[in-house]
Amino acid sequence: MSSASSFIHGVLKRRAIILALSLGLLLLGAFSFKQLPIEPYPNISPLNVQIISQWAGRSTLEVERQLTIPIETALAGVPEVKSFRSVSLFGLSVVTLQFREGADAFKARHDVQLYLTNANLPQNVQPSLSPDADALGEVMRYRVESDRHDLITIKAYQDWEIYKLLKTVPGVADITGFGGMVKQYQVQPIPAKLLAYDVSLPQLVTALTNANANVGGDTLAAGEQRYVVRGVGLIRSLEDIRNIVVAVNQGVPVRVGDVSNVTLGYAPRLGQVQYNDRDETVEGIVLMRRGGNATEMLDKVRTRISEINQSGQLPEGMKMVPFYDRQNLLDLTTHTVKHALFFGITLVLVVLYTFLGNFRAAILVAAVIPLALCVSFVGMHLFKVPANLISLGAIDFGLIVDAAVIVIENIMRKLEEGETHLWPAIITATAEVQRAMIFSTGIIITAYSPLFIMGGVEGKIFHPMAMTMGLALMASIVLSLTFIPAAGSFMFKGGVKPHAPRFVGWILKVYEPLLVKLLDRPKTVLSVALVAFALAVLSAIKLGTSFLPTLEENNLWIRVTLPNTVDLSYSSQVAKNIRSFIYQQPEVQNVTVQIGRPDDGTDSTGVFNLEFATFFKHPDTWPAGETREDIIKRLESELKRIPGIEYNFSQYIQDNVAEAISGVKGENSVKIFGDDLVQLEQKAIQVQGILRSIQGVADVGIFRELGQPTLNVAVDRAAAARFGLNVADIESLVTNAIGGAPATSILEGERSFDLAVRFPEVNRNTVDKIGNMLVDTPDSQRIPLSMVAKVEIADGPFFIYREGALRYIAIKFGVRERDLGSAVAEAQQRVNAEVELPRGYRVKWDGQFNQMKEAQQKLAVIIPLTLLTIFLLLYTTFGNARDAGLVLLNVPFAAIGGIAALHLAGEDLSISAGIGFLSLFGIAIQDGVILISYVKKLYDEKAGTLRDAVIQGASLRLRPVLMTALLAGLGLLPAALSHAIGSQAQRPLALVIVGGMITTTLLTLLVLPVVFYRTHERRAKPRD
Repeated sequence: MSSASSFIHGVLKRRAIILALSLGLLLLGAFSFKQLPIEPYPNISPLNVQIISQWAGRSTLEVERQLTIPIETALAGVPEVKSFRSVSLFGLSVVTLQFREGADAFKARHDVQLYLTNANLPQNVQPSLSPDADALGEVMRYRVESDRHDLITIKAYQDWEIYKLLKTVPGVADITGFGGMVKQYQVQPIPAKLLAYDVSLPQLVTALTNANANVGGDTLAAGEQRYVVRGVGLIRSLEDIRNIVVAVNQGVPVRVGDVSNVTLGYAPRLGQVQYNDRDETVEGIVLMRRGGNATEMLDKVRTRISEINQSGQLPEGMKMVPFYDRQNLLDLTTHTVKHALFFGITLVLVVLYTFLGNFRAAILVAAVIPLALCVSFVGMHLFKVPANLISLGAIDFGLIVDAAVIVIENIMRKLEEGETHLWPAIITATAEVQRAMIFSTGIIITAYSPLFIMGGVEGKIFHPMAMTMGLALMASIVLSLTFIPAAGSFMFKGGVKPHAPRFVGWILKVYEPLLVKLLDRPKTVLSVALVAFALAVLSAIKLGTSFLPTLEENNLWIRVTLPNTVDLSYSSQVAKNIRSFIYQQPEVQNVTVQIGRPDDGTDSTGVFNLEFATFFKHPDTWPAGETREDIIKRLESELKRIPGIEYNFSQYIQDNVAEAISGVKGENSVKIFGDDLVQLEQKAIQVQGILRSIQGVADVGIFRELGQPTLNVAVDRAAAARFGLNVADIESLVTNAIGGAPATSILEGERSFDLAVRFPEVNRNTVDKIGNMLVDTPDSQRIPLSMVAKVEIADGPFFIYREGALRYIAIKFGVRERDLGSAVAEAQQRVNAEVELPRGYRVKWDGQFNQMKEAQQKLAVIIPLTLLTIFLLLYTTFGNARDAGLVLLNVPFAAIGGIAALHLAGEDLSISAGIGFLSLFGIAIQDGVILISYVKKLYDEKAGTLRDAVIQGASLRLRPVLMTALLAGLGLLPAALSHAIGSQAQRPLALVIVGGMITTTLLTLLVLPVVFYRTHERRAKPRD
């Protein structure tokens, strides 16, 4: 008895143990699956850590020089950093460090904190790190409503009470508040009264600062007791502020209320939120901690929100109302996966029963699917690989059962041929195909192996699928050699005598005569095959290229950019008009517009930036025939009517990920690097004009950096010295009288609000009034500001973008109704030819096109190496290079059907399709191994000519070849035909495999036997 037969015999002797272990595997797999984090799409965002520094009232140039550059310098040595990016704007600096793939998030953030201590920053500037979340971290949005409270009160509750209550939910990284007004105590000095009471502005600021403190006086012993001594002097009310003594003139105290208006107001607004038909609302954004389980965390957040609304923790009339929940997208994509899985398994069962003619045999093979997947679930749980649309939705059940099909088909054939003893039939049949089954499945695993070494975005997308399929395929080999024989010995007990289905006999009656004719016409067969291959090559050249299909999220993210100089009131009116039109569309469930940025500085933009989060109803409720592209065209026609704006269409997650990867709010961008902002702007305008003239290029816009009107108060040092003033004395007036810098903070229980000093608007709303403001000199004179400083309006930068310590300007663009590769290739050719850059300036193309090129370069290396590895495996299997090369011929011909399927479906040659070709090549080679290994076995063991062996071997292997091919193709047929939410990523992959299986099956059954026969004919051994 051979070693293979001995192994199978041992399996049958321990069949009860094997079945018990299989049941244990099911339980362990179910447990592991429940522990898996579930996400709609693979998380492709890089590990970014942002340093956010706010410096209220400071110009863009000051922010760059005194915040951004020192921070970049201090962080230059942080380990594992891939790139540096930064943006400086009015009052805000955001420096982004993108770390290399595989870097540990905790260590990265710790290193940034450590190196940041070396930054030499101005006083009162406290940099903070962005929340420990990634670009997919925004999992819920809610609004805080009240029918009896103003926006200042609602905002206060959001920032203090609601923030703390939600932040404690496990898995929540942070809560970002947006919209509303931040409460502020305001002291508005009246210049005439300051003059009348002989009080200077510095005196007022100092008095406010010194009048707001509690102190400790240690303890006081009193008999047997000890008292804690406290000095209580904190400000508690507006009346307390009014009664603060500023000065004493001729024995009469001058109080703050004598020289100022003291009121409650709100801080200068950085942004605003509108919702559906509401012009103002307060929004909260829940951020999930990096690597968290969205389903578990969202369930806890929803529970906490319900508790907050019902427990009376908010004042009567105020409540939280979620309006975006990532679980909705999870449910949509999960439904898509379940639909594909159900129909995929159903088709597999139909094929198995049709070809085997025995329901028990079909169920036996189908049982391998859940068992193999359980091994995948355990591995995913151990290696912390999340379950998502790709890792589960792209599973090919046909491939998983191929190994079991090879074994069970041979067992069934033995029984059909009249074998009466079950155990010997199982042992002999399994041992006969064991080697071919292991090697053919191993080749498919090898075809998937490149996915493990692919990096970048494409690696993050397909690593989970490679993990799932790789483990499932390895499990299928073990199960085919253990579970199938063990379970089969029970299921076929009792002398079951199966018979081959009639239609298999009909196919053989057609196939055998056809194969005989083809063996006699090798030149015709090869000519037809070569012509088909040549046509496929020509067809492939005409295919467009793209990176990855856009993953549908059932929403639309519309960014509208107004001129940089607009104020909040104008932006608000424009947003209202656009919002009203969007909300009227029948597909729209709700629409939120964010104007400007949140108060925490996590989004570096201004009030000219309008971002419309448009969330759609369920696709089943849309008007018949309507698509996302139809909605975009409708909205675009409306936006074109508004002069002076630029706009961009994206999706919620897609927009966040694109910005996280390239630093630009757009799918693609052209970055021009150089020092001179004026020169950069001029070149950007040239590039913009070229992009707008190219067919298929849409949403073109410049991230403009210049054009910020600036009122410069330039100190005349010589004039200031004549009056005994220094720069700080003059700038104190600018900071306090004009800027409204906080003098102190006022505590209200656990809340804290700024107390700001600022002249009334009527005293500071023109250049002349600012120039006439009085500056207090050391000798108690009061002179106009214009005597010691030049007050003038000039243009300055609104933004300064930097990458790798160099300034750049970005031109964003998207590509619609054309493939990405040809559109950008044309754009690159024209920009290189028509735009002349000064010395030291350069252009970089970033975004999806850059990622596509990097992925194509990797595949150009990986695919040949994979084929070489497969060739070595084939050489090991057959023992000679000739047969290995023959089987490898299946690879180019298998591509014929894949290319044709892409053409018919109107898909581009994307990275997803490229992964599909890798899988297809493995399947094609598997079929070749099944056929040729059996033909060689027949020829080596039986009498007869080589021609007889080819005909008999091909006929006997017809059923397993057809079954494995049909199973592999039909297992992914639902994914190939689906257009549902979430189907976009795996559809090209599935199309390639489904289409390719048609041509590879024809090649394996009709062309490969002919080539094998003609190649071995002259070397065939003579038979007696």
